[in-house]
Amino acid sequence: MSQTTVSDARPSPPRRPPWSRVGIVLGGQGVSLIGDQVFFIAAVWAAAQMGGTTAVTLVTLAESVPRALAMIFGGVLCDALGPRVVLLRTTSVRIAVLAVATVIALTSPSVWLLVAVAALEGALLGLGTPSFGTLMPRMVGGEQLGRANSVRTMVARFAPIVGSPFGAWLVAEGQLPVALGVVTVGCVVALLCLAPVTKEISAPTGAPSGVPMWKRTGDGLKLLRSDRKLRLLFLSALCLDFAFAWPMNPGLPVLVIDRGWAVSAVGLVIACWAGGALAGAGISAVVGERVPLSIRLVGSGIGIGVLLVGMVLAPSLAVMAVLSAALGVCSGLNGPAAVTLYQKAAPADRLGTAMAMLALAGIGCAPFAYALSGALAGLTSPELAWAVTALVAFGGPITAARALRIPSA
Repeated sequence: MSQTTVSDARPSPPRRPPWSRVGIVLGGQGVSLIGDQVFFIAAVWAAAQMGGTTAVTLVTLAESVPRALAMIFGGVLCDALGPRVVLLRTTSVRIAVLAVATVIALTSPSVWLLVAVAALEGALLGLGTPSFGTLMPRMVGGEQLGRANSVRTMVARFAPIVGSPFGAWLVAEGQLPVALGVVTVGCVVALLCLAPVTKEISAPTGAPSGVPMWKRTGDGLKLLRSDRKLRLLFLSALCLDFAFAWPMNPGLPVLVIDRGWAVSAVGLVIACWAGGALAGAGISAVVGERVPLSIRLVGSGIGIGVLLVGMVLAPSLAVMAVLSAALGVCSGLNGPAAVTLYQKAAPADRLGTAMAMLALAGIGCAPFAYALSGALAGLTSPELAWAVTALVAFGGPITAARALRIPSA
């Protein structure tokens, strides 16, 4: 590919970061993410009321499976059409789907309505996620990219704090249509923020590859196989995502029950982690480039491994809560650093494909982590399963350190 094509794929940002544009985009994303949380909690809660555990499983699978599959195509679409086209179209379709669902829910709420909406929502979010992941490198210069990603992480961490209880309250009050309406409004706000700001992001100008879209689903794996530095950074993220998946999701309630603590202990530990993660991302945004990304990535990765192991060894709930908050801080520092270095290492003309693979690392490894760690917990004990899973986290800083030794292309 010519140098001209690469430049068009990701134009050089201005020297002075356009923070007003970044703020508009991330503000719209924040409103949309709050709406997404409202929808997920509302859909699961309403499904539980209508059809019990089976309905909850159906809704959860209907959202997660199409989302993971659509991400594969989402990265290819982003590279072929540009992020602006993909984001505006997927968000517009989401608005239409949610508006229709809101009207139907007023008169005929049902589990199958929730399943259908969850499947369409999952697919559309999957198509758009890689494109949104490419916006910051296209809008912000190299030295400020880490700060922009830190602010984006803060927005993502804040959304569940607001959206989850709001969604639960709406459904508890019997207001499923209102919950769907809130999500629709969130998408409208996101669209209004994206449309003017992304005008300056030019679409790819290279000649079409001529390869059918379905034949390009393996582009992400080919990219990782051909680029050693990108592959190692991907494996670093995969190790940390795998180590987090079971302990901080199904493993935590199992451990709490095994130790005879109250159910509220789960909420306390998760809340401490979320608060720490929000603080960590804030510290990362303030620090900027004064602490090199490489130090933040490797240092916080080691901290994550140590703290995950420490949590399962904690003698009391209070100690576990403190360690969980510290774990959140390390997560808030690690996430933006990992994403920034990964974005800088990715080829400009295949940034969408690269971001799709990074997103899949988080979503795709969860089912395997749940199955393997859950089976180990059943055969041995929750403590041993937690500790073994936590040790995988140390693969993150090890592979990241190896990647950082490879010169940039």
